[in-house]
Amino acid sequence: MNTTPYLEMQGPLDWAQFVSTCWDVRPVVYRQGGAAPYPVDAALRAAAAAAREATAGGTVCRFVLDDRQLRQPGSWLPRVDDGDFARYAQRVLREAGTRAGYALIVNEFHRHDADIFEAGRRFFRGLWAHVGLPASGAITTLFHGNYERTPVGVHKDRFSTFVFVLQGRKRMRFWPARPWQDAVATRVDYAQHLDASFAIEIGPGDLLYWPSTYYHVGETVGAEVATSVNVGVPHDGHAVLYALDAIERAAEVCDADETGPAADALGAEDAGRPAGVVQALERARDLTSAQALRSAATAGYLSLLTGGGFMPPPAMPLAPLDDRAQLRLADPAYPLVWSHDDAPGAVLCGAAGHVRRIERFDSVAAASLRCFDGGAAIAVDALLAPFETRPGEATSMPRDDARALLQWLVSTRALACVSAV
Repeated sequence: MNTTPYLEMQGPLDWAQFVSTCWDVRPVVYRQGGAAPYPVDAALRAAAAAAREATAGGTVCRFVLDDRQLRQPGSWLPRVDDGDFARYAQRVLREAGTRAGYALIVNEFHRHDADIFEAGRRFFRGLWAHVGLPASGAITTLFHGNYERTPVGVHKDRFSTFVFVLQGRKRMRFWPARPWQDAVATRVDYAQHLDASFAIEIGPGDLLYWPSTYYHVGETVGAEVATSVNVGVPHDGHAVLYALDAIERAAEVCDADETGPAADALGAEDAGRPAGVVQALERARDLTSAQALRSAATAGYLSLLTGGGFMPPPAMPLAPLDDRAQLRLADPAYPLVWSHDDAPGAVLCGAAGHVRRIERFDSVAAASLRCFDGGAAIAVDALLAPFETRPGEATSMPRDDARALLQWLVSTRALACVSAV
């Protein structure tokens, strides 16, 4: 009987072997000896973008200094002009004191940089081929610092986790079951439980995985600053989609039975209610209609499918489009997809995690987008030619709308511009 608490493998990772031996079973570390799938320069860029959002009032970044979380971290957060994480660490330690311990945590890490988003989408494609897409999207978090242990302490997550070390070394400590009897979810002081644990030390190029059933805590090795990216994978079937389906059925019943108790509650007399309450009720009615739920569920699925299991995607600026350019799919593994929406001729189009509602989408528009499935590069002017209005003829989608659609697809990076003649 094999009693080893974890497996140690040499890379490269074989997804079929991983799923059959470790997925939902035990921790495993792959000593790959190569670069992590997340580029270090893009990781700093993403952290700096998240910091700008946090400075503007967002809560995506947490900064902990000597076990004290700063509510307004301000200048403690990374900037693009730091250059890299090593110089960022030098700046923090210079300002805080070389003996200080600090932790930077960035949530929703993949949505702050297109290269980080694409790296995750490309790497986890092999896992989804074996286990299916995660029901509600993978969760990405950046951890950076020289903290003694994860600020929250020993805890258990609701998802299986992969860890990629970008710089430095760190130690993950595990317990197969909760090591304490108290009715608490986390514990910062766990020295008395070390005997029941086992630890795995990882460095740059290593990949570590553990199932959601394990209690764990991250530790730095000595005083060294480490940077890593955690990817959490919820995999409780399609519980979220089932819940949406149940809500949709309930909404359809309310729409069909206008005299039932549910309809009475939503349609009660609004006279005398504050305007804000009336508006909130109207908004709730709109959001819980069967039509709205169908559109939301479809848009969510298209985002998840074309985003390769990661959502939401990074916000992308509108890219210029040269009509002399040639376009092709940026990644043949992710073709353009669309689904009919509520109104006749309207569709929801998914591209690299982004979703756009398109009016007057007909067979001409569909054929134009299907041209990319073959992998060839196609000139913009050739793609727009079917949308020219000729005497006595009309197209469902105006040329300007077709051009705007192509420009959006380039902006999402679903389509790549390969040349301009």
